[in-house]
Amino acid sequence: MGKLQVTTVCLEHGKPEPTPKMKYEIRPIEAFTDKAEVRELCRMLGAGLIDQRAAQAAAWHLNCNMSWQQLATKQLRFANGLRRPYFTPAELRRAVQAAAMASQLAEQRRQETGADSLSQR
Repeated sequence: MGKLQVTTVCLEHGKPEPTPKMKYEIRPIEAFTDKAEVRELCRMLGAGLIDQRAAQAAAWHLNCNMSWQQLATKQLRFANGLRRPYFTPAELRRAVQAAAMASQLAEQRRQETGADSLSQR
């Protein structure tokens, strides 16, 4: 067994926070979601085209149907009672751009490959 450091995002909002002691199973993203926009977003993150925080907000928007308003009001709660926004306004702006780009790339890939055409249904 070895260690592998990768930048990731959570694709299922509300799941327990992962820990280093958890065992992970690496699977192709196609085995997890059929949403082309989410797959493109993950490709963008892997290529270093977007930062992890923006990718996280965009992933929850695209995969979990969370509205930008829900993401803007999401808060971190600390043991001492303090709270702060989960995402900064700048992170959300980058997330909106990333989600739009992922959607455009997914549509472009569909057109190039002929996926989702009437002849393939």
